[in-house]
Amino acid sequence: MVIAETEAYAEKHKSGINNDTISLSSKVSEEYVETPVHTWKGRIWDAWDKPKEEAWFLLKLDASLLFILSSGVFLRYLDQSNITSSFTSGMKEDLSLYGNELNYANALFSIGYAIGQIPSNLLLSKLKHPHYYIAAIEIIWSVLTFCTSSIKTAKGMYGIRFLLGLVESGHFPAAMYIASSWYTKKELSKRISIIQFNVQTGPLVGYLLQAATYSGLNGVSGRAGWRWMFIIDGVLSLPMAVLVLLLLPDIPRTQNPNWIFSEKELDLARKRVPIEAKVHATFKKKDIKSWLGTWHVYFFCSLFVLEVVSLLSSSSINYWFKSFNTSTHKRFTVPQINHYSSVPNAIAIVITILYGYLSDNVLGGRRYILIAFASLVGFILSLSLALTPVHGSNIHIRWALFYLFPLSSSAAAQSWTWVNEACLGEPTKRAFVGACMNAFCYAFSAFVPIVAYPTNHQPYVKGGNITSACTAITTLFLALAGGYIQHRGATTGFFRTIPLVSEIEDQSELKQDTADEIDIEKDSVDK
Repeated sequence: MVIAETEAYAEKHKSGINNDTISLSSKVSEEYVETPVHTWKGRIWDAWDKPKEEAWFLLKLDASLLFILSSGVFLRYLDQSNITSSFTSGMKEDLSLYGNELNYANALFSIGYAIGQIPSNLLLSKLKHPHYYIAAIEIIWSVLTFCTSSIKTAKGMYGIRFLLGLVESGHFPAAMYIASSWYTKKELSKRISIIQFNVQTGPLVGYLLQAATYSGLNGVSGRAGWRWMFIIDGVLSLPMAVLVLLLLPDIPRTQNPNWIFSEKELDLARKRVPIEAKVHATFKKKDIKSWLGTWHVYFFCSLFVLEVVSLLSSSSINYWFKSFNTSTHKRFTVPQINHYSSVPNAIAIVITILYGYLSDNVLGGRRYILIAFASLVGFILSLSLALTPVHGSNIHIRWALFYLFPLSSSAAAQSWTWVNEACLGEPTKRAFVGACMNAFCYAFSAFVPIVAYPTNHQPYVKGGNITSACTAITTLFLALAGGYIQHRGATTGFFRTIPLVSEIEDQSELKQDTADEIDIEKDSVDK
C-alpha cells in the first residue's frame, strides 16, 4: 500500500525527472507483491505464510538482525536499571548517597544521551557499514560498565554515567533505523515489539540478578554485591560486540553478500522495501530545514516525551518497598525488594507482544489507537497513586496499581513503529526524527525527575504523580490528533503523510540508480 501511494505521489511531482526513469522505477517496485495472510499461523507469525524462499530469508534475518538488536537493547537496559537496583542494594550506604545524588547521576546520563543523539544518528545514516559503529558502541559501554564496579564517590558515578549516556546514545535509534530498512510495514510492528520488550526484560533480569548477586557474592573478595553486578553486566556485554561483527547486517542498500545472505536474497530484500533501496542516504543542511518543515519532528518528539514523563509514576515501586523498612524493623529484604520490583517488567513483556499482534492484525496498522488506550490507562493509574495513601491500611491497592502500569508502558513500541512507517523512504530523515525523539526524551528525563520525583522524597511524590497524570491525558489527545493527520493522507505541505520518492534532488543520482537496476536485470537474464 505504501509503495502504491508513493508511486502515485511521484507521478504527480515528476517534473524534471525522465519519464522512462519513473516508469522503470515503478516496474521494479511492482516486482514484489507481499503475500496476504491466509492461515492462523500467518497471523501469529507472518513468515509462516510466505513463499518458501522468502520464508527462509526472513528466518535468517530474524535469527541475525532481530536477535542481535534485541540482545543489544536487553544489555543496555540491564545496565541502565542496575544503577537503581544497586542504590537499593547497598550502593546508597556504601557511597553515602543520602541526598539527590542518584537523581543527578541519572540526569547526567540523560544529558550525555541527549547530546549524542542527533550527531550519532546522522553519522549512522551516512555510514556504508553501520554494524562496525554499533559494535564500537557496545565495546566502549562494556568497558565503562566494568569501571562502574570500582567507583568510590558520587563524583566518580557522575562522570561514568555521563560517558555511558554519550556512548549509548546511538544504539537504540540505530536498532530502529536498521530494522525498519529490512522489514515491510506488515512485519515491522511485531519485530519492533520484540526489540522493545527487551526494554522490559533488561530491568527484569537486572532485578533478579541483583537479588542473586547480593545473596551469593556480597562480600566475596572484599566486594559488595552491587559491585559484582556491574562486573557480571560487563562480562555479558563484551562478547555481544563480537557477535555484532559476525551477524548484524547493514541496511539492504549497502549490504554485500556474505555467509548469511546470498546476492539473490539481497535482491529480494531490496524489492521487499524498494522505496528504501532507491534512496541515497545523503543529506545537506537544506535537508534539515526541509525536515523541520513537516509535522513529523514536532509531533513524534512531543508524543514520545509526554509518553515517557507520564510513566515516571511507575519508577517509585522499589523506593516504595524500601520505605517500609526502618532501622528497627525490616519488612522487605533486599532480594524481596528486587524480586517484587521486577514483576511489572515481566508483565510488560507479555503486553508488548500482545500490543504488537493487535496493532498488526486487528487494528490494521493504526498505531495511534493503542497509544491512546495506554495513555488513558496511565492517566487513571497515576491519578490513583496521587490520591491513595503511600502507606495505607491496605497496601495491596497501591501494589496492584504499580503492577498494572505495563498496560501503559508497553505501547512505546507502537510509537517507534509509527515514526518508522511515517518516514519510510527517507532514511536520513527517519534517523533524524528518531534521534530527536530520544534527545528530547532524555533532555526532559534529565530535569523532570529532579523536580517532580526527587530521590530524597521518594516514594512521597504526589506532585510527580499528578504531573504524570496530566502528561498522560495530553498524550491521549495528541495520539488521536496524529491519527487524524494520518487518516487525511495529505500529499503536500506541512502535514504530508506520504514519503517522497523524488527526494533525491540531483537527477544524475536517480539516473545512476536506474542504470544500476538495468545492470541487475541484465545480470539476472545472463544467469
